[in-house]
Amino acid sequence: MLTTIRSTNSNTIIYIKLAKLLVITGNPGVGKHTVAKIVAKKLALKLIDINTVAIKNNAIIMKDNIGYVVDLRKLSSLLRGEITKDCLVVGHLAPYVLKKGDASLVIVLRRSPYELEKVYTKRGYNEQKVIDNISSEIIGVCLYDSIKKFGRNKIAEVDGTGKKADKVVDQIISAFKGKSKRSVGKVDWLSLIVKNDDLQKFFEYN
Repeated sequence: MLTTIRSTNSNTIIYIKLAKLLVITGNPGVGKHTVAKIVAKKLALKLIDINTVAIKNNAIIMKDNIGYVVDLRKLSSLLRGEITKDCLVVGHLAPYVLKKGDASLVIVLRRSPYELEKVYTKRGYNEQKVIDNISSEIIGVCLYDSIKKFGRNKIAEVDGTGKKADKVVDQIISAFKGKSKRSVGKVDWLSLIVKNDDLQKFFEYN
């Protein structure tokens, strides 16, 4: 990625190569890590897994029945030391541990709650963890938090429902290279589950 700076006292143009930081985030089970490995290899980007950084550097405070509780401040500081060149950072915690100006592009992966339910069952998630993660995906918590942190102009929403990894990878690379329009807000799981009369299935209410 190049940017230009023109001298204030001459017509000299200086070209500066800026580090590229691609972020892939989204709820657990959407396929982040699977596609991130392929994308990083194809784009020759250093791959940084937020979960791995947290575990290897003791940024885990505790583990409860939902998952790990992470020291976000410590993890954010650790990541500052990891991002030293063109990188791909992957993890659902990205909006909470990266700085606003870090990312060149943030991919928010989405996936149908019906597919996620199968993924979580296969992973052996308890009922509360399944409900928490699926309801978060339905209302788009990760998307909202990513937009809030990085700005809407840096976000590209990619729906991986029913798609093979290679297809999702192609969409991500196309967005990263500016060959396709960045789409945000087209995924609407809430309307889908209301249509299927499954609102109470995925949300706890009386």
